Amino acid sequence: MILNENEVKTCLEYGLKPFLNKYSIMIKESQLTINECIEMKAVVAYQDHTFDMQARFTLSYQNGKLIFENVDGKVEYLFLQLSLLSALKQMIHDEHLLFKDGSCCYVCDLPIQQLFIKDKHLCIELEKT
Repeated sequence: MILNENEVKTCLEYGLKPFLNKYSIMIKESQLTINECIEMKAVVAYQDHTFDMQARFTLSYQNGKLIFENVDGKVEYLFLQLSLLSALKQMIHDEHLLFKDGSCCYVCDLPIQQLFIKDKHLCIELEKT
């Protein structure tokens, strides 16, 4: 399966929505581009505050974990700028979300064999059943 930028944006928003709602986080608007990595800009609401978020990351799937790797991002509120991963660690406490050395992964059982970026698209190889 090969997904373009708009399809990846839709999948991320749809897939993350129930998880983020659990923590009162809402993506109000977002933009996504795919080059060598995925770049996302979003306006996010959390506890009656609005934040600007920017992130660059790659995606992979290994051993039942959706991995956001090489995460470089920030959250801006008024004049404050915080590291994206630091902000997520503070806002979200979930046994399925793990943080480690510039990456975070979400433990979930998906029928995915491999995820990779090729020619500005996210390619998903499904497991053969």
